[in-house]
Amino acid sequence: MKLSLFKTAIMFVLLLTTTAYCQQQGLSFSYYGGGARSEGMGQAYIALSDDGAAGSWNPAGLYVHEKTLMGFSYGSLAPRGYNKYIRPGRSVLKFDHSGTVATINDWNIISPLRIKDHHVVLNISYVENVNSYFEFREKLYDWSDFNPLDTLDDYDPNAFMQRKGGIHSFNLALGTRVNKDFSFGVSANIYTGNMVTDESRTAILDIIDDGGDALKIAEFQTIDSTSYSGFNFTLGLLYTSGKFRSGLTLRTPFVLNATSDSTLFIESTKNGLPFDTIGTFNSDTVYIDNMTSKIEMPIMLGLGMAYDINDNWLVSGDIEYRGFEGKKVENLDSLLLTSTGDRDEFYSSVDGTPNWSNVIQLRFGTEYLFDTKYGEIPLRLGARTEVLPSGNISDYTVTYEGENSSTGSQESDGSTILDDNRRVTYAFIYDTDKVTGYSVSAGTGIHWESILLDVAITYTTYKQYIYQDGGLRSKNTWKNYHVNFGFVGYF
Repeated sequence: MKLSLFKTAIMFVLLLTTTAYCQQQGLSFSYYGGGARSEGMGQAYIALSDDGAAGSWNPAGLYVHEKTLMGFSYGSLAPRGYNKYIRPGRSVLKFDHSGTVATINDWNIISPLRIKDHHVVLNISYVENVNSYFEFREKLYDWSDFNPLDTLDDYDPNAFMQRKGGIHSFNLALGTRVNKDFSFGVSANIYTGNMVTDESRTAILDIIDDGGDALKIAEFQTIDSTSYSGFNFTLGLLYTSGKFRSGLTLRTPFVLNATSDSTLFIESTKNGLPFDTIGTFNSDTVYIDNMTSKIEMPIMLGLGMAYDINDNWLVSGDIEYRGFEGKKVENLDSLLLTSTGDRDEFYSSVDGTPNWSNVIQLRFGTEYLFDTKYGEIPLRLGARTEVLPSGNISDYTVTYEGENSSTGSQESDGSTILDDNRRVTYAFIYDTDKVTGYSVSAGTGIHWESILLDVAITYTTYKQYIYQDGGLRSKNTWKNYHVNFGFVGYF
């Protein structure tokens, strides 16, 4: 399909005002550090931060290292739980989450240096900071046997959206002791990452056509890929006195840039054969590139404390504040190429979004070391609260965009469709009732003089409700599992 300049402009503006922010739904923006040890202790690590993952937690903890080391961890996220879709008449359909997402969680090199006879420790690391998984279903088409007098099967969802991905960072950190009790560290963080949204729809028309039965089916699939970039600093301070330690971290505010590319595939058939005249649902592929938005990230302050109950047992706790309230999402409206070759970009805020709230997270952990003839075996337990800056989805609209630039809005009973409806975008509105939950974790491993092996498993659960026109439309319940295997080797 060839789009005119006017059609392309209309589609581009529509997508900028709806899709760009929707891509961010479900991201916790917690920016955790790496390491299987920290995960096993519920991420209560600000006052510890004394292993290979120190630079991604509190770089002030780097000063303890006297040897060069390399470490990494590999993790697997198993999104579990379910999405419940509420049909008219309060009948409920349940769809289970499934699948796995496996990746390297972090990679570290730590090397001590002498700068003017002063002990300084350098850390270069890669960390997977944020992971996300989101599902959404809706009834969008009522072509076929839609009849309010028939069974509720006519209200089954025929549109499905799944979003997954995350954000990671490359970090360069330095840590050193300031005096006997205090150490200081700083980390420069470069953020990248990707999130993919896969949205599919099916429209079925079962009619008498040319004197015989005709089953016409139009399949739609939209794949949106959003890449992220940003830069900030982490400043850390650590106080150590005997068995007690306390730490303070500050992550500086920054702008997270998001750029989305979208591909729409349409395949139409009649009785199983290619067919291109189902109304205006013609088989086609449409590409839209470089949809750009800017997401304001807030200041993040963390305070941690740890205490050695004895030589083998320690406990730790963190509290972290993230000031999301009032932060904005801005979409690229237009750009101007000047006669000198400069590129001027013009952004505007998305009204009513993201409607974020400030977040306070609590984290707790403990570790006990068993000395055995096989090596040192740690046992770790942890727990933390889960709080997202966004709340429940209090309402949403569905906008249709077609070849003729016709648009329409979805009615609560799923009945309004205008023109060809080739492309669909969802605009979510969030309330301030923050999405909350919790995580519990456990970990163990085996440690030798030069090699440390660790493993951790975390169970996370929270819920998000999705309303439309004052009624509950669906609910996402997450019961996710994350397994993390870590290795550290000293040289």
